[in-house]
Amino acid sequence: MRIASIRHKGLARFVERNDSSKLDQRIVGKLRVQITFLEAMEHDEECRNLPFWKAHQLSDDRWSFHVTANYRLTFAVDNEAQEIHILDLEDYH
Repeated sequence: MRIASIRHKGLARFVERNDSSKLDQRIVGKLRVQITFLEAMEHDEECRNLPFWKAHQLSDDRWSFHVTANYRLTFAVDNEAQEIHILDLEDYH
């Protein structure tokens, strides 16, 4: 899937320019794997089988992947357009 919009500026810089300078360096490797998965994904149903990232659908139909105890990678999926929207790195605490 194509990543169409990114809310978090540091994450946008990482995805678009491979520049991780605005991110916590301890989570860059995990984010790289999660973003690679999202780009290779064909349908949001693939997220349902990811217990290791504690993937779950939020009440507003966005998805959440566990990054650390405090951070989650959240995003919305448009299956018809094959796009990821509102990709964000959120501090849950």
